[in-house]
Amino acid sequence: MSRGTSRQRTPRFAATGRAAFGVVLKGYIERLRPPGTPVPDRTTVEYLERIVSRVTDLRRGLDYLETRDDLDMSRVVFYGPSAGAQTGLILAAVETRYRAVGMMGAGLVKTHALRLPPANPINMAPHIRAPTLLLQGRYDEDTPLKTHTEPFFKLLSEPKRLVVYDGGHVAPPEIVLTTVGGWLDQILGPVRRQ
Repeated sequence: MSRGTSRQRTPRFAATGRAAFGVVLKGYIERLRPPGTPVPDRTTVEYLERIVSRVTDLRRGLDYLETRDDLDMSRVVFYGPSAGAQTGLILAAVETRYRAVGMMGAGLVKTHALRLPPANPINMAPHIRAPTLLLQGRYDEDTPLKTHTEPFFKLLSEPKRLVVYDGGHVAPPEIVLTTVGGWLDQILGPVRRQ
């Protein structure tokens, strides 16, 4: 298959007219901690500070977007796949600038109950007010649908939607783009080209 054909079959968000913006959080591959740095226990204040730092960095990203006159801040969406959904559970509850929230491979686990209340997604999920989409693999090996995602979905406020695809933890790009793109068109309206 030629590269041109591959690109045509695997659409990108930018090709739909939507902009994408990412914040590289401390601890991610581009901002690794020095080797041997311990990850704080989830029951400690240090862990809470780590969560606060991540949420603060993500909110600063929105502050930056507000300085741009080429973006419509009334159409900003949070999309968090996998580990990004875990931080997104808390971020979406405290940040009101998101018009919609999308997550893939999101759910609640028993260890969340051990976290301090402000870092506990179980406490934060009911406070997400933006329309929320959960994209979940029926056979997710990391975040099982029945035991992790469905209990999380029940905690969310309306409007909410759960879309289950036949696959594992990470959906193929064509499923992500079709599902998320169609949902964004419904929530935000189609992309306006100038």
